[in-house]
Amino acid sequence: MALPWLAALRVIPWRAILANAPAIARSAEALLSRTAAQRSHADSHHEAHRLLADRVEALEQRDRETAELLTQVTDQLAALTTATEVLEARMRWLLTIAAAALILALGAFGLIFWLR
Repeated sequence: MALPWLAALRVIPWRAILANAPAIARSAEALLSRTAAQRSHADSHHEAHRLLADRVEALEQRDRETAELLTQVTDQLAALTTATEVLEARMRWLLTIAAAALILALGAFGLIFWLR
């Protein structure tokens, strides 16, 4: 069984391999660096994808917070509008009462001067 392996080892051109060993080593190193670069590029691509997903999630969270804030502002504005309408109605009543008091006061002064 060992004979076929020995025959295969004798067929390999060892002199050519040893003569071209530096070129083979450079090629292997270049292949290894390209593979590492592709892996790091894939890792960086995955990292960039993860970072973009995180940024999108942060933007969505900020949009939810902004919508919640706008809802609160709208509720406060509705409360202010209601309070303003109540104050306007009270002011009309007070203006009516003040006008009636003025008319009564002028009538009283007129009566006093007429009676004298």
